[in-house]
Amino acid sequence: MIQFRHELNDFLRNYGGHIGYSVHPDERKKGYAKRMLGECLDLCKAFGLTSVLITCLVGNEASRRTILSCGGIYEGTVYCARDDVQLQRYWINLTTSEGD
Repeated sequence: MIQFRHELNDFLRNYGGHIGYSVHPDERKKGYAKRMLGECLDLCKAFGLTSVLITCLVGNEASRRTILSCGGIYEGTVYCARDDVQLQRYWINLTTSEGD
C-alpha cells in the first residue's frame, strides 16, 4: 500500500511527509517497496512537485534503505510527541535523475 499526499498540513510537513508506504510482512524483501516508491515519485512529478518529504521510524532499516535507494537525502531526526516516536526525515529531489 502506498499513500501520496500532494498537499501537507502542519503535522504532515513535520512528521508524515508526502508519501507513506507499507508492504505486507509475507511480501517483504522482494523489491516491492522500491518499485512502489519509484512509481509514486513519477506521480509526484506529474503533479508538479519538485521535491518530496518522506519519513520513517528510527530503526526501520528496510524503509531507510528504500528511501536512500530512490535518492533520499537525510535531513535529520525529529521526535513526534503525539505518537511518542523518533522519525528520520528524508527529501527526494524530483528535478534530477536521482529517484528515477
